[in-house]
Amino acid sequence: MESQERTPLLPGLQYYRAIAAVLVVFYHAALSFGPGGYYPVRSWERIFLFGHVGVELFFVLSGFIICQIHWDRLDRPGEFPSYIRKRLVRIYPPVFLAVLTWAAFRGAGHKPLSPMEWLNSLTLFPFTFDFAPPVVWTLAFEIAFYSLFLVAFVSRRAFLLSLAVWGLSGYLLCEFTDVAHRDQMNALFGSAYVFLFGLGALTFLIGRRVGHIGANRALALSIIGLAVFAIAAGADVQLQLSRQPNVALEIAQRSLTPLFGLAGSFWILAMASTGFALRGMAHKILFFLGNASFAIYLWHLLAQRLLAYGLGRAGLAGVGARPIAILLLAAAGIALGSLVYTLVERPMLRRLNAWFAARGV
Repeated sequence: MESQERTPLLPGLQYYRAIAAVLVVFYHAALSFGPGGYYPVRSWERIFLFGHVGVELFFVLSGFIICQIHWDRLDRPGEFPSYIRKRLVRIYPPVFLAVLTWAAFRGAGHKPLSPMEWLNSLTLFPFTFDFAPPVVWTLAFEIAFYSLFLVAFVSRRAFLLSLAVWGLSGYLLCEFTDVAHRDQMNALFGSAYVFLFGLGALTFLIGRRVGHIGANRALALSIIGLAVFAIAAGADVQLQLSRQPNVALEIAQRSLTPLFGLAGSFWILAMASTGFALRGMAHKILFFLGNASFAIYLWHLLAQRLLAYGLGRAGLAGVGARPIAILLLAAAGIALGSLVYTLVERPMLRRLNAWFAARGV
């Protein structure tokens, strides 16, 4: 999941971030119950099982945003070190804080992090696929994409070609061979997700060429995107309830990934080309949640796991009480992430950026 860069003229993209983050929060809240959770029967919470696609939506947005911010600045003096500094400062300090806090709670529960969890989580490189908190795995792909974008400072065409090869080869390996599912290669090179960054970059290039598309066309794109998303989401939930073997389920689910990516591209193109913005309280809430989306993503699982344990022990995991339980879990995750963003992440990043700016970095 990509942390947000400030885009004050594109509030629609902040709403997009907010919705993607909330989808992931509700997905993990739903997973707290049913098989593997605190109650052995799935009920209505299955409707949230498609919420993992918030990650797919974020990957598309990452590809778009990085190109939008830096594409026309690649030849400017000082842009290369500035790009590196922005990406490192924006990602690693919040991640370090989340990892250390997660480790403290794990240690208090007499389940300390393994050496590989420390290594993978602090470097954001998937030597194995053990991360703490578990959601940090997506940032390994973000960092890989940011690293690949460095090629664009030398040649934009070489970057686009490299991105296409990386994304398409990973998707083909994941969908049509079992190599990527047998731990025979690093996850970065056998993933059905990475082509989504390329889809985001393509969305940027298309938007750049077509310019303003008008409100009617933007609305049509949004409706088409919603229809595609709804069809793919319904199919995804049915697959998760089908009890297929893990590898078969993974392959089947990733066949839907292009549809989710396409829906995200349509929405991004519609919002970015029109400058779509809400008004009043709806704008304030969604814009804030978009700003806080990175913190919400990093911290929601901690709140949910602590609260879910208590709800299970209190007998509130049954079907009758589950609506309240899931809403409490979702609210707790969003609240903790919002608090961390407001009280810790935002002031910490301001101080770090001011420190670097004072030294001309």
